[in-house]
Amino acid sequence: MFRNYLLVAIRNIWRNKVFSLLNILGLVTGISAALVVYLVVFYESGFNKAVPRGNDVYRIVSTISFSGDSVKNSGVTVPVIAVAETNIPQIEKAVHFFINNTTDRITVDGKDFPNKEDVIFADRNYMDLLGYEWLGGNAATALSQPLSVVLTKERARLYFPGLPVDQVLGKQVLYDDSIRVTVTGVVKDLSHTTDFWFGEMISMSTLESNSSFKQIYLDQDWSSTSSSTQLLVKLRPFARPEDAAAVLKSYVEPHNTKDSKMVLSLQPLSDLHFNTDFQAYRRTADRKQLNILTWVAVALLGLAVINFVNLTTAQASRRAKETGIRKAIGGTTRQLIRQFLGETMVLTLLAAMLSLLMAPLLIISFHAFLPEDLPVAQLYTAPVLMFLFTLAVVVALAAGIYPAYVLARFQPVAVLKSNTGHKGGKVWVRQTLTAVQFTIAQFFVIATLVVSKQIHFSLNKDLGFRKDAILTITTPRLDPDPSRRRLLESRIATLPEVDRVSLSGRTPVMSGWMTISMKYNNGRQEIEKVVDVRYGDSAYLPVYNLRLLAGRNIVTSDSVREWLLNETAVRAFGFKRPQDAIGQLVEGHPVVGVVGNFNVGSMRREIPAVAIGSDALRNHRTLHVRLRNAGEGGVVWKNAFAGMEKVWKEIYPREEFSYEFLDKTVENLYRKEQQMGNLLNWCAGLAIFISIVGLLGLVIFMTDQRTKEIGIRKVLGATVWQVVGMLTTDFMKPVLVAFLLAIPVSWWAVDRWLQTFAYRTGLSWWVFAAGGVIMAIMALTAMSLKTVRAALSNPVNTLKTE
Repeated sequence: MFRNYLLVAIRNIWRNKVFSLLNILGLVTGISAALVVYLVVFYESGFNKAVPRGNDVYRIVSTISFSGDSVKNSGVTVPVIAVAETNIPQIEKAVHFFINNTTDRITVDGKDFPNKEDVIFADRNYMDLLGYEWLGGNAATALSQPLSVVLTKERARLYFPGLPVDQVLGKQVLYDDSIRVTVTGVVKDLSHTTDFWFGEMISMSTLESNSSFKQIYLDQDWSSTSSSTQLLVKLRPFARPEDAAAVLKSYVEPHNTKDSKMVLSLQPLSDLHFNTDFQAYRRTADRKQLNILTWVAVALLGLAVINFVNLTTAQASRRAKETGIRKAIGGTTRQLIRQFLGETMVLTLLAAMLSLLMAPLLIISFHAFLPEDLPVAQLYTAPVLMFLFTLAVVVALAAGIYPAYVLARFQPVAVLKSNTGHKGGKVWVRQTLTAVQFTIAQFFVIATLVVSKQIHFSLNKDLGFRKDAILTITTPRLDPDPSRRRLLESRIATLPEVDRVSLSGRTPVMSGWMTISMKYNNGRQEIEKVVDVRYGDSAYLPVYNLRLLAGRNIVTSDSVREWLLNETAVRAFGFKRPQDAIGQLVEGHPVVGVVGNFNVGSMRREIPAVAIGSDALRNHRTLHVRLRNAGEGGVVWKNAFAGMEKVWKEIYPREEFSYEFLDKTVENLYRKEQQMGNLLNWCAGLAIFISIVGLLGLVIFMTDQRTKEIGIRKVLGATVWQVVGMLTTDFMKPVLVAFLLAIPVSWWAVDRWLQTFAYRTGLSWWVFAAGGVIMAIMALTAMSLKTVRAALSNPVNTLKTE
């Protein structure tokens, strides 16, 4: 019986090649999208799952509140480590480590390597917690002595290519030409997906033995929280994290003040990879993006199912007599439903197999929205293949149950004595499904236009400072001779292609926050505000063309001696006019000038209170270079880059020269929005493709059904364009309904998205009109492939009697 069902299914699929191909195209697209999304979710959800007793492992994180604002930090203050190790009964083991974000250069056998911040200071507890497998060295003693380091196998292969593990032991690694350590162990790279991607573990005791490291990392101040200070704890079985947090609170509270408050909480290891408030060590997966991807896959899969239902029920009349004959010779409704569902299953399984070929193409197309390290090879692993098979079965049932019911319920007497057959289900059902298809497609089109409009608005809005033809160059972090920075500044300033140079801190706009709490006493009360800060020399304002509204510019100094405030800060401290702030002491230093407001982050943030301090010589290491406009990025600028690199190599011969344009920095602030825009572009394209394929199938079938009607109309004098208009009108009705439905849905969705921006573009009427026009043009183009041809056909041929 099964063999007979299979043969009949294959025969019918082959007989209706066009409709089978259209169905398969839609199903392949929908199933491929669902497969890619499942692969991403499966991959992301696997992070840190293999850590021994991972359900009992937590990271202690900090939330610091001051003046009504709060900052979340994935690190802790150093004194918290001792408390966790000895004073909290719920903790079985406390494991701390420090991320080495100060080393710039690593030297091995005379070859230099950059530090990608995957170097940490750790001890044996860290190695035991994550369950590293030792390939060489003694686990008990490898990290017990100062100036020792344990490498992963991959890192050992990078530093000492071709050497076996036993010969790597005893080799030396040099950090910034000042810290020489010995390799005392090699461990196997963690085989599971993990956020603990670190490749070098320097012994914790090295921090104590080096005064520079000790000063940077072992600050015992309770108010000094750093994300480089990481603390993991393993709770005792059945211990509650809330109880441990309560004990932590009792130790932290005495060190809080009315101006600043720190709250420690326990972040589950399972949350580490997904919580965007507290950054993971490598990258954080955004649950919102995963949800968006999931809904996109569901939408595309739904479109494919609607296609199948529409096309199958539309051509039901062609199989009416087959159904009548089968019933007349004893076939039951249940048998017929099984047969038709079997055909659907064959088509769906074929589409599922083809989706394995298409999925890698979708991964390449969506690469900007997917994890960079997503392994495509996982497509062919057992869990993913099992999901694909299950999905194919579910889709086959969802797509095939209604068409099977429609086909199986034909009455043999009615269909065998009539040559007109059966219409194959309710026409309004197909029209409704088509309208739903085009509603989804138009939603994607409108959303794409709005996101693109907002990105264009964000990138072209006046930010309050100059951003074109400005680049930044970052000098080495631990330069033993800071005077070389001034030498580099003066040498670059002499290049003919360079207009101005400033040696300062961060650029006016940046990702993240850099804030301090500042106080001003007006004689009646003390006002305290959280203020975004930038530090610069006297060239900082001219480089960026920041508008000076009152007072004067700051004077270059080696420490903070005076402030510039922006307009928001002036109002925050209670001054009515910019001139009123001049000469007033804020945080112990005079305000010498007021600048116009400028954006310090993305358009999602309102412009905050900002202070620019005169602290450039001692603590800051970024060169802000403004190029002359001549050449507009052509030969002149290339000469500038070559000249700057030459000067750099003369001063820092072993350091890599790199620079970043400010407009690129601004563009990176909207990377997520650009990724969403790219995703919507593809989704709109795929949704339109599936919808148009379904519409084309319906047009082909219904036009074939009306061949004789078209011939009669032409004999009676109808013109080609009248016939085309008649056919087009019927099919454009659901497209028009879809447009009317898509407007309120898309308006509600994109308006909510735009509300997340403090500065946003307007919802112009033309966006919705453009979405409707685009869909109308696509639909008309697809329909014209068949309607025009049908209208041009010779009525003599269509009216001939067989």
